[in-house]
Amino acid sequence: MNPRRLVGLTVAIWLVATAFVQGPQNPAPQAQAQNPQGLGPGPQWGGGQPKGSNAVFATADGCARCHSAAPHANAMRSPLGEDVSPHGLWQATVMANSFRDPYWRAQVARECDNDPDRAGEIQALCLRCHAPMHHHSRVLGKLEPTTVAEAAKDPLAQDGVSCTMCHQIRARDLGKPTTFSGKGRIGKGRVIYGPYEQPDSGPMLGMSGYAALHGKHMGSSALCATCHTLVTHHQGERFPEQTPYFEWRNSVYSDEDERTDESRTCQECHMADVGPTRIARDPTGADYLLKARDPYRAHAFVGGNAFLLDMLADNREQLEVPASAAALQKMARATRRQLTTATVDLSIGPIEHKDSELRFQVKVVNKTGHKFPTGYPARRAWLHVRVQNEQGVVFDCGGFDQQGELVDVVSPLDQEHVTTIETPYDVLIWELVARDVDGDPTTLLTSMATRGKDNRLLPKGWRRDGPHAKETAPVGIGTDLDFVAGSDSVSVVIPYAMNSPTATVTAWIHYQSIPPHWVEDLRDVDAPECRTFVELYDKSDKMPETIAAATRNEQL
Repeated sequence: MNPRRLVGLTVAIWLVATAFVQGPQNPAPQAQAQNPQGLGPGPQWGGGQPKGSNAVFATADGCARCHSAAPHANAMRSPLGEDVSPHGLWQATVMANSFRDPYWRAQVARECDNDPDRAGEIQALCLRCHAPMHHHSRVLGKLEPTTVAEAAKDPLAQDGVSCTMCHQIRARDLGKPTTFSGKGRIGKGRVIYGPYEQPDSGPMLGMSGYAALHGKHMGSSALCATCHTLVTHHQGERFPEQTPYFEWRNSVYSDEDERTDESRTCQECHMADVGPTRIARDPTGADYLLKARDPYRAHAFVGGNAFLLDMLADNREQLEVPASAAALQKMARATRRQLTTATVDLSIGPIEHKDSELRFQVKVVNKTGHKFPTGYPARRAWLHVRVQNEQGVVFDCGGFDQQGELVDVVSPLDQEHVTTIETPYDVLIWELVARDVDGDPTTLLTSMATRGKDNRLLPKGWRRDGPHAKETAPVGIGTDLDFVAGSDSVSVVIPYAMNSPTATVTAWIHYQSIPPHWVEDLRDVDAPECRTFVELYDKSDKMPETIAAATRNEQL
């Protein structure tokens, strides 16, 4: 029999069987998904409705009926039998928990507290990407935007960046400003785009009313850019708040003009290839006779925010996170692995003793396809250098305490770019520091008007005449000739008495996704979201991530 007909027959039999077992569908009372007038509740699903659904979107528990691992199915298992199903991995990601993210909730509350007259506008902007199914449901239903508090009642909002959001984004205008800042094109056609040609659409159509269709754009970086490019105009100025896509476009990794040996899309770096597998199973838990797909990329979306994943794991009941603590911890380990193996390389040059000074260079190479750090403006990385000899530690710059505070940095937002380290206070921090319309540094996203400092490491191949050079050019590096596309080098020149024939230099790169000074600005805000996050933060392990290390020992 034709395999596709066999699949269709399997689904038909299962639907009939469940109809006899379950009888008429009378779902238990639950929070209602947004069903704006003109959008409607959508079709009935085989086996009962998902937690939330309407004519366009559905929560991921519906998709999980076929796209999660099952004890008696080999589909979506690694060669070692591990669960690599889309739903099994996705539910423990930052994307799945974008609406539950307590830091996001706190920062939104702070922004609204600072500018209450614009609170509705601020929340509407943030909900585009942190509760995109809720947002687009209202757009398609021709309703006004809502608030975070109202969105919290909608299961579609609680599901974060979910399956039927990303897989329904159309190819039209991707990579253009009209689709940035959470404005990807979504229609009412219930079409699910996937990366594979000739999809078997029958099972999905029978189960959910969604038609599977090949969409080449599902493998493009421009798809991710719909939310991972955020340009704001809060102060009447165009401010490039989050621009990883712009940075990638102006690098050797872009494949938009032509594909080269160095080209890598977002998906190729952030969704690991876990080997060929069938991408669905029978809803009863058995295998479909489907063709294995290769490559198959894990829906883990590994980024750099292990701190948040730890917080979600430690407080999952309070934050109502569906994923298990073990799944969240596994995702945090994957994040730390990526930070330590695929982010930067660090090296120390020859050590020279001359004129009672010790001199050497430290070089860091950016291995990512965008700036490092990138994305949300709070993120920072810094260089920690220590010199030792037989007498002990003779110099240390970039050290930190148990709270994650840099011990030799008095004012974190005023630390300038460093080209030569001569004292413990010359800490080299790679970061974006935004300024408001008065020129003062700010951690309020809605006050950001210009980039006062942006010495984040450029990606390899970045050009001053390349795409988006104006938005991504370094700011505040002066005449640093060692700050180039793909790397930065810093000279270390320190007084050194020749009381030992050897010197050992150790260097580290540390990283924080949420630095302490960004949290301090939340402490005085009279909002429950801020109080909740500060409480969770204060009991968290605040030690920064150490993502690279190097050491060199030389006879002087």
